[in-house]
Amino acid sequence: MTLAETLISTDTIEPSLRNEYWREVTRPFCDTTPLSTAERATLEGTMRIRHLGGLTLGATTFNAQHYKRDLATIARSGLDHFLVHVVVAGSIHGDFDKRDVVAGPGEICFIDLARPYQCQVDAGERLVMTIPRASIGKILGARDIHGLVLDARKPMTSLLKDYLCGFHAVSGQLSASEDVAALEALTALLSAGLMNAEPIQQGPESVLGQALRARVLEYIECHLAQRELGPDLLMKRFRVSRAHLYRVFSELGGIASVIKSKRLDAAYARLVDPRLARHPVSQVAAHFGFPDMARFRRAFIARFGVAPDEAKARYRHAASPIDSNNALASHFSAYSPVPRAK
Repeated sequence: MTLAETLISTDTIEPSLRNEYWREVTRPFCDTTPLSTAERATLEGTMRIRHLGGLTLGATTFNAQHYKRDLATIARSGLDHFLVHVVVAGSIHGDFDKRDVVAGPGEICFIDLARPYQCQVDAGERLVMTIPRASIGKILGARDIHGLVLDARKPMTSLLKDYLCGFHAVSGQLSASEDVAALEALTALLSAGLMNAEPIQQGPESVLGQALRARVLEYIECHLAQRELGPDLLMKRFRVSRAHLYRVFSELGGIASVIKSKRLDAAYARLVDPRLARHPVSQVAAHFGFPDMARFRRAFIARFGVAPDEAKARYRHAASPIDSNNALASHFSAYSPVPRAK
């Protein structure tokens, strides 16, 4: 089977337009700026991308850059994926949700796109893969791997890196059955590499606690507009005590905080979607359980650093958010006028 390859490069763009072009290409992941402070510093980069079985495979090169993914970007992007970076050349150094992370050549870095980070990268090369959260969840459950770096000196890291490099090289040439086998092998290697890595932070200790948290979070996501959504409703729905519910969510700041944050994120995503520009701020706030506009405004500013009406105005003429169900394919294809077949 031959998969279409999407080629994206600043080399094809007028120099004066390159910064905005590359920022738009990378916007679903982060806000990208030149690392150099020179007045005419320019972003440079190339990507070769294929989409396969829910995964996005990419090989990218770039000059020195700074990346920032904040709560507003997370809410607007709608991505529920992990990024896997194989560092071929250069390095990554940054703050991954209050964790200092450094990754060099031969190492593999994992990024949770539901979590904030900011980092700087040297001019270099990466092999990059996006994996839906559900796929990683099958391997690790609730384990926290945001900013996890697999040591290049470990044999399993070397094996996983070599496999990923090989997979990238031949992914456009495999038959459908070979694709399935290759993805199964990749899942097995990821499982071995992650399970044997030094843990950063664990989720709820018990398997039952992990399962309960996952089920409650899924329920919350599906019922954000339900006015009665709160600890009392969840206690009845899942037949657990208040103490147990709070204990399972203690690492996330408590169940009430989780509900409030997810409602604010959903409200932000709706406000900045240009397709929904006709919906007034007050209507969006009320829809997600904030009938008091003053309280909504204070909470919104505290989380995103900008007022609701300012956020709405900022993205009035922006491109529509990407379709997360289409795994980034539609976004990247918009920046590659001529997809290439291998």
